[in-house]
Amino acid sequence: MMPLGSRPMSLWFLSLFISASIWNLLLPPVTSAFLNQQQSPTTRRHWCTNTAPRLFPTSSSSPSANQNIPIRSSSTTAATTTATSSSSSNSSSEDSSKSGFPPGLIHIVKIDPSTYGTENDQVMQVASYRNQRMSPEQMIAAQQAKRESFDPVESALEGIKIGLGIGLAAGIVTALNGADPDPAQGGPIMTGVTNFAVIGGTTASLLGYNNYSGNRVYVMSLEEARNRLTVDFVASLKISQDIGFAAYLEPSKASTFKNGRFEGCNGIVGCVDCQLRNSKESDKPLENGVMPKNYPGLPAHVHIKNMDVDETVRRKGIAKQLMVSIEEWARSSTDAELLTLEVRNDNEAAMRLYEGCGFVKDTVTKRKTRGGCSFMVKKL
Repeated sequence: MMPLGSRPMSLWFLSLFISASIWNLLLPPVTSAFLNQQQSPTTRRHWCTNTAPRLFPTSSSSPSANQNIPIRSSSTTAATTTATSSSSSNSSSEDSSKSGFPPGLIHIVKIDPSTYGTENDQVMQVASYRNQRMSPEQMIAAQQAKRESFDPVESALEGIKIGLGIGLAAGIVTALNGADPDPAQGGPIMTGVTNFAVIGGTTASLLGYNNYSGNRVYVMSLEEARNRLTVDFVASLKISQDIGFAAYLEPSKASTFKNGRFEGCNGIVGCVDCQLRNSKESDKPLENGVMPKNYPGLPAHVHIKNMDVDETVRRKGIAKQLMVSIEEWARSSTDAELLTLEVRNDNEAAMRLYEGCGFVKDTVTKRKTRGGCSFMVKKL
């Protein structure tokens, strides 16, 4: 066997084989321990424009027709400023009726950023919907339940095993790959034993104590959970950079519809964001002091994004109701001349929806879009 440096090649291969074997044995528990440290059931979702906090909603905290915000019922259609809007609205009502949705079950609400941090926090309700319909309170309850599901003694033993395994691997690698034996220092074997004792003992103690103390799964505070959802899902909505619209279930159904599927987000079944751009009304600094971005080549317009309707209630006219509500708001409350959006070319359902609402692919501004997407516009 040819030597590699001062070590026989066989020892290098033996070292590699032993290390790989130990790692193969340790990988499942190490991976499990790592995954158990993942704090939130939150899955950050990335929306192409087309493609949830009250835990127990009450009539006093749910959106209603008495609130000073635009609301649309699925059983009726408000008059619009143009025949096009009126036609879209009526079509939306008909779609709801044909789909079997009970009249009056869905109301479209314009999200009020001033409710953030209040009892009826509409911004956090949208965040909870986007967080797989799970409110901050439900996130914390899930983390606490997961923590309590582990037996402290068994968890401690698993931590000790992992720690000792890491120390053993470090010791073997040190012993086999160390310098030539030095009688005065005990040679590489003693160095390996020392590393095993120090690294393995320390790591095993820390992991064992951590798991026994119930810290294997971190449980957020309510403030941490709310901040997590805000940053992940509604940061722009909170500071009024984006304007949000949400489809709410009728309050009495919010906690029972679809076996309580939408209870954590106070009955939201779909939502969409939009942004007023290049407008004299939107040239003021935002809450964080940042000036709104300008988009050259376009007049004042409302850009629609983050459209999402829950998969269990799609093709029931909800997305069209959201679109009609945005158009009504844009016509009545802004100086926008266009509605714009970006849609993936392979999203045929979204294409049909937007074309049915009067959007066409842009051939004038020829604005650049992401790969595989089209820029669509509608004149107001």
